Amino acid sequence: MKILFIGNTRLGDAILSTCILNYYVDKSINITVVCSPLSENIYKNFPSVINIIAVDKKKRGKHWLEVYFALDRIYWDLVIDLRNSIVSRLVRKKKILRIGKINPNQHRVESLCKLIKVKNIIAPSIPVSSTLMNKALKIISDHKIALPILAIAPVTNWQRKNWPIENFALLINKLMKQSSVKKKFKCIVIIGSKNEKVQCNYLVKKIKNISVINLCGSYDISVFYALLKYCKLFIGNDSGLMHLSAAAKINTLGLFGPSKDINYRPWGKKSFFLRTDIDYDNLVNIKGYSRHDSSSLMSSLTVEKVFQKCLDIIN
Repeated sequence: MKILFIGNTRLGDAILSTCILNYYVDKSINITVVCSPLSENIYKNFPSVINIIAVDKKKRGKHWLEVYFALDRIYWDLVIDLRNSIVSRLVRKKKILRIGKINPNQHRVESLCKLIKVKNIIAPSIPVSSTLMNKALKIISDHKIALPILAIAPVTNWQRKNWPIENFALLINKLMKQSSVKKKFKCIVIIGSKNEKVQCNYLVKKIKNISVINLCGSYDISVFYALLKYCKLFIGNDSGLMHLSAAAKINTLGLFGPSKDINYRPWGKKSFFLRTDIDYDNLVNIKGYSRHDSSSLMSSLTVEKVFQKCLDIIN
């Protein structure tokens, strides 16, 4: 069976869409994935994925022409289009499942499972090889990281949904003053992109009484995923790394403000979230709002509220 899977460009959406790839796992299934270079490292881990076409977005949709010319000779048994693209309309296929209007009150995972018509919700997860797990162990050894680990992702690519980094410092220092908490963590690992390393170095200097390792930009997303499996708790803003942590099935706390937790909260039994005291509409749908402003919209989420939630999860 040949499947064309037109996947997501953003990391978080790509991770959530793994619920679909986890459904099509039969050995007789060969999947070709179309995605962005950013999400390629998510999709490449699936054994049923035999080909990935990673395309950079171009003006006037010219990237879709490139994709079409790469695929037009193939007859697909099934096309799954999460981008509602022109390509899925042009390629030859037997059957198509195309994402349409999404229920605004439904989580993205539920919407994706509904698309493929499965009764039981399939949780996002990514296959991880022994090679990747060994790489994670080598990182732990090379950096002298002591277990148990607290993972932090304090920066995203959109400043408006970043909880102030000073709050992360206050939170961690407050947690480490609790004797019951301090016994449960021996090291903090900060993860993120290369562009976030400098900001996170500031956080390293502010945290006291525990070893802190800044790994931002040091490894690809697959390696971070394997490393997260050795962590006891993750705290971070709504981001791809938050979804990566939830997919790794560790305790995950996501912090929300100008994004919709009803659609994008971390998914899973060990996943939790908090949002700002100000709801989404009163942050975003107001006069004078600009998504290009550099100020955080997360300030109404207090350190004390996140601290108490962390205690609940840890205990």
